Amino acid sequence: MTQAAVAEAADTLLVAGERPSPDRVRALIGTGSHEVIAGFLDVWWEGLGRRIIAPSSDPWTPPPEIQQIAAALWIRATAHARAMLATFHEEERERLLGAIARLEARLRDASAGN
Repeated sequence: MTQAAVAEAADTLLVAGERPSPDRVRALIGTGSHEVIAGFLDVWWEGLGRRIIAPSSDPWTPPPEIQQIAAALWIRATAHARAMLATFHEEERERLLGAIARLEARLRDASAGN
């Protein structure tokens, strides 16, 4: 039983159109005493007011959900870029090794001819 679990359950109830209460939260979470949940709900109610009135001190800051999506996309994009770069480096390495081998062969042929 944590503040975060109660807050998540309370948000879920609120979105469903239900008023969060200790009994409803306990029914959703499946555990917790009435008193503990009530205390966590008091904190949640205080935070809810702040979230509604001033969701962010910076109006250009995206909501946390958007930040999480952006972070997930960034992680996937950088992983994809790293994979592409690794493939390119391996192909370039093979091409350069082939060029070196051809130059060494020409050098041996030129040395053998003298």
